[in-house]
Amino acid sequence: MAFVWKTNESNTSIVSLYETNITLNKAACHHFENVNYVLLGIDEDAYSIGIKPVTKDAIDQSLYPPHQLYRLSIGKSYGRITNKPFVNELKHMLSLDFNKQNCYKFLAHYDIVHDILIVDFKGGPLS
Repeated sequence: MAFVWKTNESNTSIVSLYETNITLNKAACHHFENVNYVLLGIDEDAYSIGIKPVTKDAIDQSLYPPHQLYRLSIGKSYGRITNKPFVNELKHMLSLDFNKQNCYKFLAHYDIVHDILIVDFKGGPLS
């Protein structure tokens, strides 16, 4: 027998870049269920971004400056971070053309140790 076991794609974290926002699929939102804000970071050397959940306690303790917090809106099957300037930085870094393609999807994984969803762009967008 030569079975090739397939991945359950409904459990795969996917982050989509649109011209005005970053959208997380339901699997990616799993780690953000109880948060309203995130930190966004770019690692140009690793060619990736990080999305870090910020708890209410962290906000109450003023652990992060308010200008570094990005609102995360959670729907039934997605999460959305609307921030055109941040996406614009990614657009230039990744040479994305939103006139040719409305959306670019990338695989993501959750780094439990650092508590960050990491989107690695090295593999390119999903087709």
